[in-house]
Amino acid sequence: MNSLISFVQAYHDNNLVLVVLGDHQPATIVSGQGASHDVPITLISHDPAVMSRISPWGWQDGLRPRPDAPVWSMDDFRDRFLGAYGP
Repeated sequence: MNSLISFVQAYHDNNLVLVVLGDHQPATIVSGQGASHDVPITLISHDPAVMSRISPWGWQDGLRPRPDAPVWSMDDFRDRFLGAYGP
């Protein structure tokens, strides 16, 4: 996460849009025993119009999802994302 934050700060670009998603669940040293296989997804943009397209999703601001954040399968996220930003 430090690398991601450093990149966004160093290459400040008002047109930058990043979709950041984990490729596997956290190690047990981070998540503890018995954690789910869910991974966080974060959308980063300076443009409020980009963020307004996903406002119905119920996501909160910030990089760390709340415990009650929505949980979707990757194909469900893909379909929602393409619906929000596709033709």
